[in-house]
Amino acid sequence: MKRVAAWLLIAALIYLGLGVGFHIKWMGTLEACRAERQARGEFVEPEVLPLPGIFFDVTSWPVYVRANLSHAGTPFATPCD
Repeated sequence: MKRVAAWLLIAALIYLGLGVGFHIKWMGTLEACRAERQARGEFVEPEVLPLPGIFFDVTSWPVYVRANLSHAGTPFATPCD
């Protein structure tokens, strides 16, 4: 039983680690897009409620990756794509 719990803990930590990496990369991509849009004189929406955003990015990153790949062809889709 301890071995199964240890493997589940390791799997959860890997999953959350990948989620944190996804969030950091996606936020960097979004910031670059925001800067590009602002340079063109477009309206740039502010980030609202960053903590729930981090939670959803870290826990739901496979859904976001799949949706972004199917709609934009990249795992880190932004309004600039």
